[in-house]
Amino acid sequence: MVSGGGNEDLVSVAEQAQLLPRKRSGPARVVSVISGKAGAGKSTVASNLASTMARDRGLAVAVLDLDLQFGDQSLMFDAASTPSILDVLVNADSLTGDFVLECMHQGAGVRIMGAPPSPELADLVTIDHIQAVLAHLKEIFDVVVIDTESHLSDATLAAVDSAGTLVVVTTPYLASVKNTKLLLKTLSDLGIPPSRLTTVLNRLEPALKMPLDVLEANLKFPISIELPHASLALIESVTDGVPLALSKPNSEWGQRMTSLSNLILGDDKAEVAPKTGRRGFLGRAR
Repeated sequence: MVSGGGNEDLVSVAEQAQLLPRKRSGPARVVSVISGKAGAGKSTVASNLASTMARDRGLAVAVLDLDLQFGDQSLMFDAASTPSILDVLVNADSLTGDFVLECMHQGAGVRIMGAPPSPELADLVTIDHIQAVLAHLKEIFDVVVIDTESHLSDATLAAVDSAGTLVVVTTPYLASVKNTKLLLKTLSDLGIPPSRLTTVLNRLEPALKMPLDVLEANLKFPISIELPHASLALIESVTDGVPLALSKPNSEWGQRMTSLSNLILGDDKAEVAPKTGRRGFLGRAR
C-alpha cells in the first residue's frame, strides 16, 4: 500500500492491519455517493464524509473511486495516480485481501483505491472486478464509501446495488434539480426504498440558490442536509490534499459533514446488505 502523495515508505500488510482495527462485526457498511449531474460536488462529499467517519468514530474506512474515467479521489487525498483499481487486475483470478490493500493509498485516516490513471483504461475494469474488490473491502473495513460516475453506468449501478445507504448530491441549479429528480425517479423504479436515500443539497453559489421548499417540491423528496457555500476553502483543501472537514472541523462545512456522518451511521448497528443480486439489478436498470 502506498501512503498519500507516494512520498512515504511502503508498509507491510501487518502494519496496515494495526492502522486499521475493525470495530464492527460482519461485512462493512457500504455508502455510495451519487449525483445526477457532474459538478454537484459528489467527490468532495465522498472524501469529506469518509474522513469524518474515520475521525469521529475511529472506524476503518475505505474510499473506492468508481468514477472510472475521471475519478478524483486520489487527488482529494494528495495521492499518486498509481496504484489504482487497475492494478487489481494483475491478480484478478486469485485476488486476496492483502493484495487489495497493496493497491490502496493511505491518507487522512482512510485508505483510498483510486480510479484508473487514464480514461481509456476504464473499460478494462469489469463489473466482476468491481464485485471482487468490494467483497474484500467489505471484509477488511468497517465502512466503504464509494464515489461514482455522474451517469448510470454499469459501475454506478453496481455501487447502487451494493450500498445500504445512497447519498444523493444535488445543487440549487435548475439543470441539477431536473437531473436529480430523474435520478430519484429511476431509483424508485428500480425498487430502492426512500429509507436508503440521504439527499444532500450542496450550495455552490449563494446568489443562485433555490429556496429549499421550492427545491423539495420540485424533487418531491426531502433534503436531509444542506452544505454551505465554501468554494475557496474547498479549493484550498484539494490543493493541500486534506479534506476540509479535517483541516477546519469547527467550520460550518466541517460541522455539517459531522451531522451527515451521524445521520448515516446512527448508532452504527450492522446493516443487512441489499439482496437484489447483481445480474437482476442491472437487468432491471437496462
